[in-house]
Amino acid sequence: MQKYACKNCDAELFWDSQSHSLKCEYCDSSYQPSDFEDAKTHQVKAEQVTIDENTKSTDGSEGLEYLKYQCTNCGAEVITVKGTVVTTCAYCGRALVITDKLVDNFRPHAVIPFSIIKKRAMKIYEDYCKESILTPKKFKDPENIKKIKGIYAPFWLHSFKEDANVELMCERVSSHRRGNDKVVTTKEYRVDMNVTGNFEKIPIDALTNLDNQLVNAIEPYNYSHLQNFNAAYMAGFYAEEYNEDAHKTFDYAHDRAVETIKNACTQATRQYTTSKIANYNGDFTNRKASYVMLPIWLINTEYKGKMYTFAINGDTGKITGKMPMSIIKLILSALIVFCTSYLACWLCTFLAQ
Repeated sequence: MQKYACKNCDAELFWDSQSHSLKCEYCDSSYQPSDFEDAKTHQVKAEQVTIDENTKSTDGSEGLEYLKYQCTNCGAEVITVKGTVVTTCAYCGRALVITDKLVDNFRPHAVIPFSIIKKRAMKIYEDYCKESILTPKKFKDPENIKKIKGIYAPFWLHSFKEDANVELMCERVSSHRRGNDKVVTTKEYRVDMNVTGNFEKIPIDALTNLDNQLVNAIEPYNYSHLQNFNAAYMAGFYAEEYNEDAHKTFDYAHDRAVETIKNACTQATRQYTTSKIANYNGDFTNRKASYVMLPIWLINTEYKGKMYTFAINGDTGKITGKMPMSIIKLILSALIVFCTSYLACWLCTFLAQ
């Protein structure tokens, strides 16, 4: 396990989103990730944990396969899921970067460091909860908000060129009066388009347990913030290695590109009353993929037997997540509206007499 210690007082360093540096909480020293040698072949001993119904991880992660490590700071046993590459010791709070998992094919090409600090992420979520008076109280509970977790999620950035022949069937509808009758005329047209799309860095998450639609909703990321990968950026956060390779995630990226082309073709035929894609023939070339780590703040809340997940872009602060409605608050709101309307009508009637 890799440790990042202050060169001045030997205290542990954590990534500070405000100063964009590794910060010491004791002597206020700060360092850049490049100030530390990024261990690439450091070996760490791990033991397979026997799985039974009582097995639990010490870092709150969940999975079917667990590994046990020994904290280099306090010697405690840290149990985490097999894919975890960055975690925290539950006993001493030490950030643990499992460097043997960041080698060869599992070593990312780049990373976007966190720009949104935890305090800011909590405020973004809190404001999101306040947007509706029907938000259940549990979601706004400060103790619940403190559960927010910063993770570096593995993504594949897919780039390729798409050449397509698109056939659209369009209609132009017009009408005029003929005496007392309304005459409607419909003319049909076939529109053929040759389209070329150059797609760069379509982000597709590489974890089977991460909701694609959820993470899509917090796009885009600012790719100008991409940095050459260094494990020091991950100190103090959580991370997992990918469990879906580039080939497996490409189809989803391609589907998103095709949908973009189809939407563009439909928009280009707005002069017609209606337009519909009748046929699509496309082919891609110049395909390539880059493995990166992108920052996300996640908060999970269980409510009435169902888990609700909210995600915040750790680079831009954009938030998404479906908020349930409190039935009690909904009923009370309806009663208030009804009573207010009734009193207003009664008052108007009384004043009119």
